Amino acid sequence: CPTMTQASAEQLQIIDAPIAPMSVIACAGSGKTYTAVRRLAEMRRRLGDHRGRVALLSFSNVAVDTFRLEYQNLVRSASAGIAPDRVEIDTLDGFITGNVLRPHAYRTMGAQQAAFLVTGGEAFLNAFKFNAGTYPREITKMQVSIENGSPYFCYTDNDRTHRLDTAYATRIVHRLGQVGAYTHNLGRYWCHRTLTDQPNILRALVRRYPFILIDEAQDVGTVHQAVIELLVGGGCQVSLIGDPNQGIYEFAGANGAFLTQYGQRAGVNNFSLTRNYRSVPAILDLANRLSTRTDTADRAAPGTMHGAFFVPYRNAAQENLVAAFQAAVAAADLNY
Repeated sequence: CPTMTQASAEQLQIIDAPIAPMSVIACAGSGKTYTAVRRLAEMRRRLGDHRGRVALLSFSNVAVDTFRLEYQNLVRSASAGIAPDRVEIDTLDGFITGNVLRPHAYRTMGAQQAAFLVTGGEAFLNAFKFNAGTYPREITKMQVSIENGSPYFCYTDNDRTHRLDTAYATRIVHRLGQVGAYTHNLGRYWCHRTLTDQPNILRALVRRYPFILIDEAQDVGTVHQAVIELLVGGGCQVSLIGDPNQGIYEFAGANGAFLTQYGQRAGVNNFSLTRNYRSVPAILDLANRLSTRTDTADRAAPGTMHGAFFVPYRNAAQENLVAAFQAAVAAADLNY
């Protein structure tokens, strides 16, 4: 996305909106990073001496690094008037790990030490495999979701999801928890359990972080959603930013429904970012037809042909592929 130097009218509506929960549906290339960071800065500026922190959370370290750099640049600006403290930018998993899992989850897990992450290479995990089909599987392959308020455990095989017996899987998960260990998936389960079993921790977390912005919210899965619902129920003002058409974790229950439906709640303000600053009109037109959106392109159609071309071909007819490529090169008025 080209570097933006001035906010658009749509972006300013979000940046300058009253401090309240919001739902922002943003198309690809619409300047979500630019908008989210400036919304974060504006909220912190308005809060003044308020002791509560504002958190901006996303789902990848790359996004978090971009947010942090952008916010640091805003803080350095002499005219911004932004205090650098009482702001936290992290991944959603990093946020719950630092604030819930490491300091508090061991009590709910029944462990005698602080909770720690396991990645699958630890030798002691051989004692925590689960039976699935014809052979035992690593505990790191076990996934957890929440349905109608209750957790269930499953695993994926050949792109198909298979549920495990809940009582059987729970015994293995809790036996591992007594050691103090959790996997990436099970960490979210233990976070939800901890906030449910230790309501004083939930109250303290909401008091420390009364305002949370979540970027790429189309990737919120069922367990993350359950954790967010606890925060909202505890009084935290949560805002979601994302695009349901860009979800990549639907296999894990992140189908964008939470983001889409969040804006229908009472007290949640709805906003949209519909101008694409990244793609040329032809690409955006195709994206609009695929997603049934009506976003507009900021860029004009280029005067010369360029970009990627998709050309199907059969192995026995590679000459046709070469001919198609030569035709595209000639149409672009380029030298072979």
